[in-house]
Amino acid sequence: MPTRSDGLDQKVARQVLTKTLRVRPGENVLIESWSEALPWAVPYVTEARKLGAHPMLMYEDEEAFWDALESGRSAATGRVGDHEWKALAETDAYVFFFGPAQWPRYAELSDKKTAGVAAYNPEWYRRAAKARLRGARMYLGRTSASAAARWKMDLDDWRTSLQRASLASPEEMHRLGSRLAARLKSGKRAKLTHPNGTSLEWRLGNFPVQLDDALVDSADLRAGNNMATIPGGVVGQAIDHTSARGTVVGNHTVYPDSGPASGLSWTFENGHLTEYRLANGRADFEKVYSAAPKKGRDRLSFVSIGLNSKLSGCPQMEDQELGSVLLRIGGNSFVGGKNPCPFGSWLVVTGGDLSIDGRPAVRRGQIV
Repeated sequence: MPTRSDGLDQKVARQVLTKTLRVRPGENVLIESWSEALPWAVPYVTEARKLGAHPMLMYEDEEAFWDALESGRSAATGRVGDHEWKALAETDAYVFFFGPAQWPRYAELSDKKTAGVAAYNPEWYRRAAKARLRGARMYLGRTSASAAARWKMDLDDWRTSLQRASLASPEEMHRLGSRLAARLKSGKRAKLTHPNGTSLEWRLGNFPVQLDDALVDSADLRAGNNMATIPGGVVGQAIDHTSARGTVVGNHTVYPDSGPASGLSWTFENGHLTEYRLANGRADFEKVYSAAPKKGRDRLSFVSIGLNSKLSGCPQMEDQELGSVLLRIGGNSFVGGKNPCPFGSWLVVTGGDLSIDGRPAVRRGQIV
């Protein structure tokens, strides 16, 4: 894919390097990409040089990766050599077009053939935090023809939408997100309503707030949150998973890996999911829901609010659209909650009213 004549790729690269990662002259910049995303990775080399930094580009070949899995050598993809660890230790800023881009191919492989894939991840993040590396994970690397087919998207439109959403102001998302984070942190109870029949209440609990504002600043580094997602823009928190009461009706298509799902609604009594509906995607949901451990799978566990004013219609980023409210059932221990269930599913409400302790936080889909 050639570089865009409108300069959009260069604009995104410049913003990520200067605003998200705040690259300075003389710093070492590592750009890592899967082969299908190389056309978007190359502008980061050019822009890093303009800033007086030292870029290095390395990539994982898509077909070589799938060959390893299909031939029974998946464990080899989960090992990292000393040379790569040394490069990481000397890196100041890191840009990652993560993949594989053709991720639907996983469904064609057995668990045995995918065992050990990316087993290095925990150690990688430990070393990156220790090195105080400032990083950005580019969702564009997850796009491909097979992914677009799975989610019934036009591939070119999807990629352009992701690039444009990557230009949303990190400063504005930080401003909005910090205010909402303070409300969530100090709040006791929340309620979501919408004319579509949504009226749901829950207790917030004393859990860490997750803010992804497309910035990696000193506060993020102190907290060990050294990787931003691009496009970014969401603030969320685990909730008291025993407390939900009422009904929530999703009005936005959501995109689990199995494919689009729409027309979702959940009803809770005494903290348990007692009824659910899906207009589309019910069979896929029931397959994973029935296989999940019964304890914890039926609990409302997480809430988030979108902050990105430029994002619309991008799969698995529906939670980041400005003013959208995402609710998740299943486990929340990965975000500091007390429900360890490995299952998770979500729905999204747009145009709703979210109040915290009786005071509006989102009104008709607009952040107050």
